[in-house]
Amino acid sequence: MRYIITFLISLFATASLFAEHEKVSLLHANGHQSMGFRYGKGTKNRFDLGMEYQRCFSQRTGLICQLDMERATFGNSDFSNQFLLGAGLEVMCFHPKTWMFIDLDIMGNVGYDKWTCEALEAEKSGIVGGANIGGKMEIYPGKRVCIVLGGQQYLLFGNGTNYLKPNFYIGLRYVWNK
Repeated sequence: MRYIITFLISLFATASLFAEHEKVSLLHANGHQSMGFRYGKGTKNRFDLGMEYQRCFSQRTGLICQLDMERATFGNSDFSNQFLLGAGLEVMCFHPKTWMFIDLDIMGNVGYDKWTCEALEAEKSGIVGGANIGGKMEIYPGKRVCIVLGGQQYLLFGNGTNYLKPNFYIGLRYVWNK
């Protein structure tokens, strides 16, 4: 936990030192797009890797799409989220600095999960669907780069199960305008 706090403080310090305030101030405008990668960690998963795409419709709303893959171990069970595709609405709710945005997201999800229990020699896989809500902070240290810190809570159904899945992530996106 100490390392995470130190990392976040360093990230804010770096972003505030190198932010190009005049060039970054109105990035969330119609036509703003960004795409990048992210790495996440939940409460019990080993890792979560994903891609993220953002397209702003206005200064306050936009489309957000994510594609994730996850691995986890729960006792004797191994969990593999082969893919999870999400698409939804993003609302920019707070803009404390010209180079920082805080957003809320809501998305629908569809994916493919696989559970394996070596002790019982059992395996179960299939399609899952559900939704997630989340929040994130976007930091723009330059006109073409965005650092994203976020968290999400998934509720997924299917495959004879339903479960809640938290995820916290850091990402890096490339930014362009139409």
